[in-house]
Amino acid sequence: MRKKFKVGLALGGGGVRGLAHIGVLKILERERVPIDLIVGTSMGAVIGGAYALCKDSFYLERRIIELLKQKPIAKLEALAGESRPEEKRMIVEGLVSFVKDLLLWNLKGIKRSMGNGAEIKQLIEELVEKMRFSETKIPFACIACDLKTGDEVILNKGKMVNAVMASSSVAGVFPPVKLGERLLVDGSITSEVPTEAAHSLGADFIIVVNVEQKIFYDKFRHGMDILFQADEIRSHELNRLKLRLADFTIQPQVGDISWAAFSQGLRCIQEGEKAAEETLAKLKIALARKRRTYNLKRFFRIK
Repeated sequence: MRKKFKVGLALGGGGVRGLAHIGVLKILERERVPIDLIVGTSMGAVIGGAYALCKDSFYLERRIIELLKQKPIAKLEALAGESRPEEKRMIVEGLVSFVKDLLLWNLKGIKRSMGNGAEIKQLIEELVEKMRFSETKIPFACIACDLKTGDEVILNKGKMVNAVMASSSVAGVFPPVKLGERLLVDGSITSEVPTEAAHSLGADFIIVVNVEQKIFYDKFRHGMDILFQADEIRSHELNRLKLRLADFTIQPQVGDISWAAFSQGLRCIQEGEKAAEETLAKLKIALARKRRTYNLKRFFRIK
């Protein structure tokens, strides 16, 4: 029996910039571009997991906009605006509630609660952890890094909330997530765009949505600025290598947006939509060409 040609969607990390994934999904859904599997890193795991569960980008957009209006999100952005190191610390402290809230609304009939973090955590642990990867409408996986070995870990079995939290657990800020013998942290350490994982999971054509931040700055007020700049340069070079595995890359123009700028969330969604719209024709051509090549190789049994 011939193996089905599979289209994989690889969603990168980037804080609020990752909301651009929603705009891309709106266009792909409207144009009925087939998505056979989704792999996400960090915020890409959040959006990818949420979409895999509901398969409705317009509903996801409405829900996200509601979340962005909540006071804790606005307060978080205000506190994060002082400096880039402080911004990263503050956004990460609040991201866990945002991540869990996104997963929570997929449980029908469950009323949302915006109590303190401990209350939300307890509610999620009691309810959302029951959601498993096997419940998604589209096969979904997310990426984390094993602190003990440095291995990239593909998470696509068991409870989704544990896996998404591991993929989003920024090293040194969130505590690592222990799953079995592994100690897991943010998947962006090894793959800001999870192309290798998409390939290993069987994708024959990989669409990447890259929401990487512009990395070059010329103002360094203290040593932490230098450390973060060095880390971002390393991340950029690694990302460039990972993108070589992509068959098609969609690059929303969100690189100038801070990953803590939740007030820019709607703009991120719009930029994702715009980028997908502008590249749609090229995407369809590339997809058709790859599908043709795949079918010919299968027919003539060419490896």
